[in-house]
Amino acid sequence: MRAFFLAVFLALPLSASAATAPAVEVGIEWEYHNFGATVEIFEINGRPRLWETRSVKTIEDAPVAGEIEGAAITLEPGQKKRFALLVRNDSAEPLYFFAAPHVVEPVEHALGFKFKCLCIDHAFSVGPGEVWYRVVEFRLSKDFVGRALTVTHSIIGIDKMRAELFSKRPTLPDF
Repeated sequence: MRAFFLAVFLALPLSASAATAPAVEVGIEWEYHNFGATVEIFEINGRPRLWETRSVKTIEDAPVAGEIEGAAITLEPGQKKRFALLVRNDSAEPLYFFAAPHVVEPVEHALGFKFKCLCIDHAFSVGPGEVWYRVVEFRLSKDFVGRALTVTHSIIGIDKMRAELFSKRPTLPDF
């Protein structure tokens, strides 16, 4: 009799809540063009607002905890994670840059995620000897399909004049 109930139990389909979706490894990568610094990713400390963007004198003044090893996060479908992007300017001159829209690999996994990041048609600057940070968020849809995803931004260094043109209010209207 026990064997019968065990066989019936094992034959029942798992409910959607009982079946766990596999974790998704999300790699964050950077390509640099005319830009001497690097972008690092850090866990956030406290509850900074999404898209909070500032330059501070030292890393201790930024709302960050430890660096995220390997620039990769692991999420399950339906989860989101906030973290901070960080640029250290160790030079004596200000740095100006923008981010081109991100590219996703494999492309077939580009459906079902949102990355509230820094590719927003805006120029950023980091003063000499300062640390710049931006709080960002990565979300996976509960229906995301895939086990790994790499998101790459191109960081492009620009001059002060071009940066000033694109660091004010938007130049193009929203449609």
